[in-house]
Amino acid sequence: MNKWFKIIGFVIFVSFIGNTSANAASSTSLFVNGQAEYDFITVEGRTMVKLRSLSDSSWPVLAYDPKTGVVTIQNKDKSKKVQLVAGRKTATVNGKAIKIDAAVVNKNGSTYVPIRFISETLGGYVYYNNKDKRVIVRTPAGQEEYETLMHGDLTKARHIALGLEKLTEEAPPLHAGEGYNYFYYTFPEGEALRFTLNLAGYSDAYYEVNNEGLAVIKWQKDDVAKREWGAKPTFKSYVYFLDEYMHGLFTYGIVDAQGKDTELGKFNQENCNNNDCNKLVLKIEGEKRTDQRE
Repeated sequence: MNKWFKIIGFVIFVSFIGNTSANAASSTSLFVNGQAEYDFITVEGRTMVKLRSLSDSSWPVLAYDPKTGVVTIQNKDKSKKVQLVAGRKTATVNGKAIKIDAAVVNKNGSTYVPIRFISETLGGYVYYNNKDKRVIVRTPAGQEEYETLMHGDLTKARHIALGLEKLTEEAPPLHAGEGYNYFYYTFPEGEALRFTLNLAGYSDAYYEVNNEGLAVIKWQKDDVAKREWGAKPTFKSYVYFLDEYMHGLFTYGIVDAQGKDTELGKFNQENCNNNDCNKLVLKIEGEKRTDQRE
């Protein structure tokens, strides 16, 4: 049975939305803060991440001395200083030498270090899914966002859910469409961890957010190929968000169990100055979250 490990660590945050795949050098895939990370390598069974990819507003500062080949990592309050040298299986932490489980690698001008070492040294969260050969990592900021996704404010959770990596490996490839000009999202009333995504003239899909914080496809309709896959969801009542980006319009509303559509708002995004414009989701007054997970 898989288990979450809270590990003192520091990992990467990158932004990527789309289908996932394993790194070419390994059968293991890596996800950071809900997004796929492809710039990693595997050495002697150890997953290595690029130091220059590490990013979190509350996290350390990196420095590289080309003369000595020493990489220095220091946290914001300067309470911890880590130094690494390519090719060595030792590191210096606050002046004390410690062993690491794989040698630091310098490749194409970038320095790669083992995830476990960075985790155990600087603070974060790492989860190893042996069954699906996935490594899930989160920075402190990423873990905070994950908690919001699973337990927090409904509107914020929905916004996060829509931006997650979407696992579509089991679904057949989509055929390219033409002429679409809007995105249409729906969520069951009170929920953030299930949603549909419609790209007009191209595809319609249904996703569920798993405990790893990834959106997994459960149903897909290929409008171009006229093909359907998986089990289509049924929502008793749902909220919707329509982004007609070609016309600068954003509309949202709710459809009740009897199918009655109540439009709650429409904005001209080109001429809008208030803070509610240009958002993927908006708050539905009176709606309470019902799908929080343990």
